[in-house]
Amino acid sequence: MNLWEILIISLLLISGISYAGLISYLTLAWFRLHKTTIPDTINTDISVVVPVRNEEEHIVSLLQNLLSQHYPENKYEIIIVNDHSIDGTVAGVEKLAADKRIVLLDLEDGKSGKKSALMLGIKHAKGQLIISTDADCHHGKYWLQTLASFYDNGRYKMVSAAVAIDNPKGFTGHFQALEFLSLVGSGAGSIGAGFPIMCNGANLAFEKEAFNEVGAYRGNEHIPGGDDIFLLEKFSRHFKAGSIGFVKDRRAIVYTGASESIMDFFRQRIRWVAKSPGYRNPAMISTAIIVLLFNLCLLISLAGSAFSNKLLFAFLAALLLKNIIDFPLLWNISSFVGQQKLMRWYFPFQLIYFFFISASGILGNLSSYTWKGRKR
Repeated sequence: MNLWEILIISLLLISGISYAGLISYLTLAWFRLHKTTIPDTINTDISVVVPVRNEEEHIVSLLQNLLSQHYPENKYEIIIVNDHSIDGTVAGVEKLAADKRIVLLDLEDGKSGKKSALMLGIKHAKGQLIISTDADCHHGKYWLQTLASFYDNGRYKMVSAAVAIDNPKGFTGHFQALEFLSLVGSGAGSIGAGFPIMCNGANLAFEKEAFNEVGAYRGNEHIPGGDDIFLLEKFSRHFKAGSIGFVKDRRAIVYTGASESIMDFFRQRIRWVAKSPGYRNPAMISTAIIVLLFNLCLLISLAGSAFSNKLLFAFLAALLLKNIIDFPLLWNISSFVGQQKLMRWYFPFQLIYFFFISASGILGNLSSYTWKGRKR
């Protein structure tokens, strides 16, 4: 066996064992999470904060969705923060502005971006519990009630919940839906295991007082995006273990649309990866390294298999290991969100996912991107 074959196989073996241990641990933690119970009365005052930029297509349906929540009308408000939209977003809000639960704020000139919008909305929020979401999301009518009851039962500082792709279609939609579920399962498992590494700002709740106590987004304002992960990192570091919870309840799931094309989806993941150099949490950093390294090793061993049968065997063995390790978590999380039919795409998904992870991991750390007309 050549030296380069030994090196690649050794890296594949080490990274594969590390990956298998990590995913197995997260899977066990997912299974240990319990469903919440909703009490007869809920006393939590809620402020739903939604940063928007050029969301004309979604804003009216979002507000109708939020206004129809099964929650006392006097116990929640909806704060829409307009980030210099140049379409009909504001006009859409004004159509329903007669409802006193709706508050419309505009970012001042010189300030822009999701973090600035969230900061403004939270500053004006009257509720003790802040819930963030995105304009392109759909929420069940018990969404607020479920999040609030989970928060009340545990007295958490932060509460995370699932985000899933709504009605995925075609290969692109199914690929995105499965990838989303892998992130949901990993994030939920990490919270259950006591080392939170992931959440989604489209379905995230936290105490206003705790938000101010950790210094809000101070220290990472210069990094585009990452409002959710950096805040999770701060809460995890500042508060005692168990202060962050995950709502394993279907009523708390938020659904969003799939990207229109695989390239749009790929660019979205590059944006997500681009914030990773700002991570300070050892659990987040080590998890990202393990996942990226194993997928890169799969890609390298596949390339080397054109010249070595030993590398071909090593690649196939490692890919089989990945299929076995990933399956229980994805099977269970897809059942949880009511999308178990997605698992028909599981094996095609696995055949290309390591390409996707490797490419987005590398490009996300090397390239810039444009988002809603802004260069990052």
